[in-house]
Amino acid sequence: MPKPKVIHQPETQQALRRGIRTLVNAIAPTLGPLPRRSIAQNLDKFELLDDGGLIARRIIALPEQADDVGAMLLRQVVWKTRQHVGDGAATTALLYGTIYTEGLRFIAAGADPMRLRSRLLALFPALSQRMTADARQLRTEAELQDLAFSVCYDEEMAAILGEALHTLGQYGQVDVRAGHGRGIEHNYVEGSYWKGGAQSKEMLRGGQRPVAELHEAAVLVTDMEIEEPAELVPVMQLALRSGIKQLLLIVDSISEKGLSVVLDKRLREKIRTVIVKLDEYHPGDLSLAQEDIALLTGGRPILQKAGESLATVKAPDFGWARWVWADDKNFGFASGKGDPKLIREQVRRLRRTYAETEDDDSRGRALNRLGALNGGLATVYVGGIAKDEIRQRKELAERAIRALRAAAAGGVIPGGGVALLRCRDWLLAEAEVQADLESRAARLILAEAAEAPIRQLLENAGYDPSEALAELGQCADGCGFDVMKGGIVNMAEAGIVDVAQVQVEALQRAVASAALALTIDVLVLHREPETMTEP
Repeated sequence: MPKPKVIHQPETQQALRRGIRTLVNAIAPTLGPLPRRSIAQNLDKFELLDDGGLIARRIIALPEQADDVGAMLLRQVVWKTRQHVGDGAATTALLYGTIYTEGLRFIAAGADPMRLRSRLLALFPALSQRMTADARQLRTEAELQDLAFSVCYDEEMAAILGEALHTLGQYGQVDVRAGHGRGIEHNYVEGSYWKGGAQSKEMLRGGQRPVAELHEAAVLVTDMEIEEPAELVPVMQLALRSGIKQLLLIVDSISEKGLSVVLDKRLREKIRTVIVKLDEYHPGDLSLAQEDIALLTGGRPILQKAGESLATVKAPDFGWARWVWADDKNFGFASGKGDPKLIREQVRRLRRTYAETEDDDSRGRALNRLGALNGGLATVYVGGIAKDEIRQRKELAERAIRALRAAAAGGVIPGGGVALLRCRDWLLAEAEVQADLESRAARLILAEAAEAPIRQLLENAGYDPSEALAELGQCADGCGFDVMKGGIVNMAEAGIVDVAQVQVEALQRAVASAALALTIDVLVLHREPETMTEP
């Protein structure tokens, strides 16, 4: 069992550097279209990994407790980048490791860590602006497919994902599920859908896939738990008086006795009713889904927590949709009669939340709601030979989707590390005119970091980085080294691009976190440190 202790300088810097370097060395080989791989032992199984984010996640702790602190600092940053934009884990690790290592050299030469940190942070906006100066939007399906391929390196998957995002747009619902064959299949569903199926098989009609379909149907959403048949009677009487022939009733739960009302043959001849239950994991998500359904259909949710009951329902509370469907697991509708202006306002609010929040759960919820309000769903079924392969391919597809969404938001820039590399000359020129040590050091540190990704990419592909970079230095702006073809090409013409938002995110997180790590003087190590499987 490790002993509790306090570590001071210079041991602190040495331990952090060892831990950071260990994780960087594990992740760096995964960069580029010709990556090396890492193997991770998981209980009695082994995983072959070429995903820097997953490699970081698999490293739970290093044997040396002091070194482990540096590795865990980097692990969190790498995983956050990967989760936020779907890619960029290896780039983040390389930038972070270079900034920290080079920063230590200047601190040893007399630079003040706090002032150095502030100079590094101050450089980020200008560096980001230069890196994305030539960003352009992807317009065609072929361009989206090329970008998806640069993330997943799977032609079949890239073709399907590029088509799906081109069809549905940046915020469209793309649901990735495990398939049954070896390949990848996909289909599209019109309208919006939610998890939670019909509460009785008698409401579904036969066939290979039992499903209920309603046309020109009324929609009523409520958070009521219906136990007694009498609770439904006022709603059904109101629906009959209002001339409603088909009704979708969305409830929190309903008993068998309650179902007996709508399943009564005499009532079903007058009004066909399908009752579904929203299936959400969090209570907050449930109320938001109820709100969105009411907004899309032009109705009003009837909420028990607001003191309402089904006896208080009035005709204007019903929403309407041209087409409604439900099976035993999901339900949805198309062409709701909600107010388009109110829907657009809600979409704007959710887009702002999605763009501005750092919390992954909040971003995920906002994206799901945007997909529902947007209408249209693509379901991608990912197959494989074994369960582990299917799981890895699903994760790869989800990463590619996040990267495509990020590209739709911020465009793309020249790939292969070129966009960052071309900032190097500017940083070196800036360093020459700085008066104080920390300002000069910050620019020299970032100039070294700007070259790190392309060097690693070339090394992973089997090329001599120094020779390739010397050859590249003689070429026009916008050119880079195509490791697949083994020569200099115009990156835009060759379709070799990086997602601007991914590269900016990787740079921002690496600079901010590595600069903070440079200011750490003391490590306090516990006897039994907490072990976290999640970064």
